[in-house]
Amino acid sequence: MLVRQRLGIMIMIFFLPINGPLLRWSFEGLSGSPMPIGDFYFFILCVLMFLFGGIMIFTPKLKFPNQE
Repeated sequence: MLVRQRLGIMIMIFFLPINGPLLRWSFEGLSGSPMPIGDFYFFILCVLMFLFGGIMIFTPKLKFPNQE
């Protein structure tokens, strides 16, 4: 398993849309102020990061023509 795929798995687990309230709560606890974006936009951000992690997992390993 490639490092990129492991990172993709971590991103997918961390940004599951169900983890949204936990992420917001953690951010507020660490920074001391509420998140500057709304609930809907934060949900969209979580879904996009989840999809990005899926892309990182399922894309094949690329080989350049000059590599053997």
